[in-house]
Amino acid sequence: MRSFRPYLLLTSAFLAMAAIGHGVFLFQWTQNQYMAGPNDGLAQMMPFKQLLYDHYTRGEFFYSFDFGLGAGIFSELSYYFSTSFVYITTLLIVYLLDALQLIGDPDVLFWANASVFISVARLSIVLIAAYALFRYMRITRLSAFIGASIYGISGMYFRHAAFWEFFADAFIWLPLLIFGAEKIFREQKPGWFMFAVAIAMIDNFYFAYINFLLTGIYILFRLFIPLEKTETKWKKAIVLFLISGLVGAGISMVSFIPSVYAFLNNHRPEFQQDILWFEETENILFMSRYILLPAMFVLFLFIPTLYKVHRFRLFALVGIFTAVLYHSPMVGSIFNGFSAPQHRWEYLISFVAAGAIASGLDYFHKLRLKEIVPAAVLTALLYGWFAWQDEALEFTTLYPRLALAGLVVTLAAALAAPAFQQRYQKPLLAFVLLALVLATANVYQSEKLLDNADVADVDEALITGEDYDNQEVRTLIDEIQERETAEMYRIDWMEGVRNNTPIVQEFQGLSAYSSILNKNLLYFYLYDLEIDMGRESVSRYATLGNRSNLHSLLQGNYAIRERNDPNVPFGFRKFAATENFIAYQNRYPLPFARPAFQVYQESQLTNEPPLLREHAMLSGIVLDENISPEPLPDRFPGEADYRVEEADASYDEGLLEISDETGGIDLLLDEVPEEGDLYISFHLENTAADQGFPLEVNEYRTTRKSNQSIYKTFVDDLTIRIKAAERIEIRMPEGTYKLTDIEIVKEPYALLREQNALADRTSHLKIDGSQVDVTYDNQEDAPFLNLSIPYERGWQATINGEPVDVLKANYAFLAVPLKDGMNEIELRYRPPFFLASLSISLVSLASGLLWLRRRKQNGYDRHEPKDTMTN
Repeated sequence: MRSFRPYLLLTSAFLAMAAIGHGVFLFQWTQNQYMAGPNDGLAQMMPFKQLLYDHYTRGEFFYSFDFGLGAGIFSELSYYFSTSFVYITTLLIVYLLDALQLIGDPDVLFWANASVFISVARLSIVLIAAYALFRYMRITRLSAFIGASIYGISGMYFRHAAFWEFFADAFIWLPLLIFGAEKIFREQKPGWFMFAVAIAMIDNFYFAYINFLLTGIYILFRLFIPLEKTETKWKKAIVLFLISGLVGAGISMVSFIPSVYAFLNNHRPEFQQDILWFEETENILFMSRYILLPAMFVLFLFIPTLYKVHRFRLFALVGIFTAVLYHSPMVGSIFNGFSAPQHRWEYLISFVAAGAIASGLDYFHKLRLKEIVPAAVLTALLYGWFAWQDEALEFTTLYPRLALAGLVVTLAAALAAPAFQQRYQKPLLAFVLLALVLATANVYQSEKLLDNADVADVDEALITGEDYDNQEVRTLIDEIQERETAEMYRIDWMEGVRNNTPIVQEFQGLSAYSSILNKNLLYFYLYDLEIDMGRESVSRYATLGNRSNLHSLLQGNYAIRERNDPNVPFGFRKFAATENFIAYQNRYPLPFARPAFQVYQESQLTNEPPLLREHAMLSGIVLDENISPEPLPDRFPGEADYRVEEADASYDEGLLEISDETGGIDLLLDEVPEEGDLYISFHLENTAADQGFPLEVNEYRTTRKSNQSIYKTFVDDLTIRIKAAERIEIRMPEGTYKLTDIEIVKEPYALLREQNALADRTSHLKIDGSQVDVTYDNQEDAPFLNLSIPYERGWQATINGEPVDVLKANYAFLAVPLKDGMNEIELRYRPPFFLASLSISLVSLASGLLWLRRRKQNGYDRHEPKDTMTN
């Protein structure tokens, strides 16, 4: 027991440090305010945790019809939590507590409550991992403790943990990867690196990519800066890195291949703005939201003697290099997969700054005052220059004041320390550094997150209130669910702009928000059917644009709207109501599985309006294969003739110039339909360099992003459904726009009514996550059966026990070929290449273990060297 006492004390110390580092957030928790961002934190992190908990704890690991229109959660949510070691460990603990009835049934509010405690536990692991690495690199205990604290208790950790919680897991894996690299350099032992690679790639493929780039930078410098007298030769080291890295990658394939497939099967419009190689960014010494360099690190950089210490030289040079990279948007793009520049990798700067400070502290007692004074002067001058050249810097808030105070205190402590006995110098500097680390972390939480990023708004009232989980809407949803007996139906409802509302309010909806989505669905929304979502933005889909044909095709049998909202799909009648909301029911629903007698080809419909594509889906099936297609359905009643009137604007040859606060054009129809809707299609671009704008078409309102927004889709062909009217008013704010290709199509819904009247010959429909069973009596010899399941690789089908092909149909959904008579159809989903990737993982694991065993038996591994290179 005595041998474990130091480890227990050390763990307790790091847990205490992590808790104090979260001081502001822990206090906020006592006030029912939570460590979660008001945007992605609530819109993605908490809902996805709840979705996966519900599915994993009932044994469903692969697919969910509760995520948008349906998706493979193992692969598409691997970017978030589906394979996260931290989340899975948390899930097991929560499940045990739930089973023991020590907590209530977990919901989104529960995960918000737990977020700060999960973060404290994660940070404790980060501190232990970094400490272990620094100790292995022969840094003394106190210095390693300080270094670990500087790395982990940093602003970027809290930013990641609050906004995108799984980002913070990367803080654990970076020290583990570098520890594996050091094991190869020092002892020729590749096992740690092999398993570190495997763990990183299983945990999160995106941050594995970032961490591999960061580790590659470290290894590159390390090849030229040896830390021991007897180290692995660089050629041998490279061979060991390649072999162990490849084996580790092979072990991860069971997770990595499905995850990467989901990433490649995603669609995000190409980032079209120019990316600079260098630009001035946030002040890294005073104000940065991402990385604030410790003054001690800057001071040590100006002391030439410290560069004789090989460890310091390594960390300092990598630190200088990465501090330069911090100012490059192109580097931010590279780390974000060559997409829009993002600040997500800079925790390496914290790590190397921590390593440099820890190494410098171990050597500080050998420094003389005459070496420290010039460095202090240069440090003060550098801070002064950063303050002088930054026009945006104002010392009106505590954060920059603390940075300035940290500079003064650090310089004072460094200048005063030589006057003390050697044994007191390091404790003095350590106390100052720890105090600054903890103070900076808590001020960062208060100002940068709670105040500036509105995290203070995330409280119990928000999560249970009308902007997130409206109780009136909950009442209507409960009423629908109590009455409805169908196996599959969907409710068109979303709280504001929260596309994952269906997960929060526990119903099957028509919206989803995730960085990785099925590209077939995104193409379906953006290009094939041109469905407006109420706002332009990437990585999401929402509603069906109030288009009744699509509602019926995709089981959108209910819609909830605010009382004053006129955008109700045609054929929906009032079903129930509360004081502020009304629930509507679709009068023309269609079955989940429908026979297709008419077969069309996507290429036939390329230049046709979206309404005709809807008609093709209603009357038959649209395939992307080379087939002998049927003639297209009649476009009755066809296009509507109209004339244009200007409204506080001039419109000439497609150029619309609006001179008033709001203006546009009116389209006057020569003949107004007696019943039904109008589909207005047009191409619209804003010529302003940086201006988002609202767009109104009669009763319908949507918004378009600025041309500079990283969330702009650049999909400018729009189709808007409105109620039939004589005058169509298109309105936008003052400005100049390109408005072309205007087309108006009438839709009386005769075909929808006809399809609704047909007999439903399906029976025994059962939907259970990854399994869908249905029976169809094919009395009329239909060649195909359409199913309202999004097309994804991974679905397999049998009919009457015999395998059949799963076809991509109607642009984004599944179909199967039918046989004569009774068809008992079974569909099963497994992640793409799951069995093959599982086999690779098992073979790689066995091969890796055998390789390591043989290396040990043959004496290739050597013990850790004892001689250090300090000067």
